Amino acid sequence: MDYRRPFAALVTCLALTGCGAGEQASTASPPAAASAAPSPTAASGLGDSVKDAGDIPDPCTLLSKEQVTELTGRKITRIDEDGLPRGDTNRYCQWQQSGGQLAVFLNRTTEPDFTVTIAGATPVNDVGERAFQLAGHLYVLYGTVAIDVYSRGDSDDENLAEAAAVAQVLIPKI
Repeated sequence: MDYRRPFAALVTCLALTGCGAGEQASTASPPAAASAAPSPTAASGLGDSVKDAGDIPDPCTLLSKEQVTELTGRKITRIDEDGLPRGDTNRYCQWQQSGGQLAVFLNRTTEPDFTVTIAGATPVNDVGERAFQLAGHLYVLYGTVAIDVYSRGDSDDENLAEAAAVAQVLIPKI
């Protein structure tokens, strides 16, 4: 079976967390042109959804410290923000935790880029439009936004469940 993953999330993962350092990937296609169609309003109250167009939000603003602690069961010791300007198409936030870490990467993608075949990926049901897990990361497609959630600190199954719960909380806010 073929399983898929966004190239930009792979590059971000390699650059920021060092995971999969032995993996190789080809160059990514440029981001798709933004749709002029209006998007539904996000439940976060932050304005219109950026599911299909608009600026990728800063992931650090999408989850409160309390939500991160509740979703992972681990206390936050430090937050690493990307420091990128509004409008950047690749954003991340990492919550360093006692005994673990939660990282969220958001980037603009296309379905063809998201569906690049990656050996060893495992599909994950009931999260976003498409989702799969690889190397401890949960990759979720939501419109033209690729969501990469990495939770570390518990068993692999618990980490995946935490990542899926985080993705479900993030989706209405994107």
